[in-house]
Amino acid sequence: MRPLAPPSTPTTSTTSSATATTSAASAMPAALRAGLLAAVGTWTVVVLPALVGWLAAPETSVGWFSAVSVASAVWFLGHGQSVGAGGVAISLTPLLLLLVFVLVAYRWARRLAATERLRVGAADWSRVAQWGVVPGFVTGYGLASAAFALFTLGGPATPGVAAVLGSLLVPLAALGFVMVRPDDETAPAFVRSWFRRGPTWLPSVWRVGWRGAGLLLGVGIVVVALRLVLSWSAVADVQDQYGANVGALVIIGLGQLALLGNAATWALSFLAGPGFQIALGSTIAPAAAQPGLLPLVPVLGALPQATDYPATLYAVVLLPVAAGVWLGHRVDAELEFFGNVRSRVSATAVAALIAVAVVVGLTALGNGAVGVDRLSAVGPHLGPFAAALAAEVVGGALLWAGAVLLAERVRERRAPQPEPDADGA
Repeated sequence: MRPLAPPSTPTTSTTSSATATTSAASAMPAALRAGLLAAVGTWTVVVLPALVGWLAAPETSVGWFSAVSVASAVWFLGHGQSVGAGGVAISLTPLLLLLVFVLVAYRWARRLAATERLRVGAADWSRVAQWGVVPGFVTGYGLASAAFALFTLGGPATPGVAAVLGSLLVPLAALGFVMVRPDDETAPAFVRSWFRRGPTWLPSVWRVGWRGAGLLLGVGIVVVALRLVLSWSAVADVQDQYGANVGALVIIGLGQLALLGNAATWALSFLAGPGFQIALGSTIAPAAAQPGLLPLVPVLGALPQATDYPATLYAVVLLPVAAGVWLGHRVDAELEFFGNVRSRVSATAVAALIAVAVVVGLTALGNGAVGVDRLSAVGPHLGPFAAALAAEVVGGALLWAGAVLLAERVRERRAPQPEPDADGA
């Protein structure tokens, strides 16, 4: 448990570079190379399966470069960018693929940061990271992204005009996970100075909030997995209608697996109350399920049939509330407030809001179109989903804080009072 007090160890200011001897530009070559290799690593995640699928389909009449072109378009789609295919815009980002890309880039960024910090020393690390490592890594990734955009020219699917700039979301997220660690002494000093401008509890609450986001997404994935297990026969029936060979089935399975993260956000929206839609005019919520006519995608066979649910099903909103209670408990476990009620309530609410903001941000990335007309909007309605999830998670966290405060007051009242001495003091 950490006391609610400012840290006693001073940090190196980013303005104290007058005595530094290491130039920030010295990190640029390594950062450029790491960014390029990170982009190539993410690109191979989609190119290799595409080439395997091309080899497994000997009846195809297209060349191998067409497979590379389609894979490159999918690469941009996995970076949160829209892709046009034959006059149809596809903007639904496969969230699990996006997280895989961030993980690959994170590993390269972490290795780069560790190497450069060891090379330049702790005194120069903040300045070198800010002006050498970060811009070099992002620039290297962007150069590779521009090359991958060329591969899509003349192919069946092409990314949007700003796709190269938009793809920098992945390296920036990877660098954020590496460096935005306000309570880690190996983090750059400029990051820690940002957080120390706020309340003293903010670094710990930042970490708790991200863990809460992981918990919420984990709950969504568990719900999706349970639904798939219970509806596996329906999913298999749709899969059998494809009549594809083993190689094609593997590619189809990987494509559906990439949407697991999206399905987790749909499940969270269902648990929060507003529900989600697979097509315009459809809805799946605790009140009723009206999926309508769905595309022939096997995993969509797990969706419920049209029916009205009893009002008792709204009890599912207790799951986000329970996640909020867990967040409140973690804040109390991380910090000691010494009776400061205002700080306790503020820290608890901020931790819950950070978790909700991360989940809603991922949901916004995962929402989009997979076609025209009815398929032009897939996913939860962001406004109602964000409001409901925030109310439930923040409410659960504050419920824990209130219970703890009440228990402390009860203990104080039940504590034995000291007996007066002989002088009546």
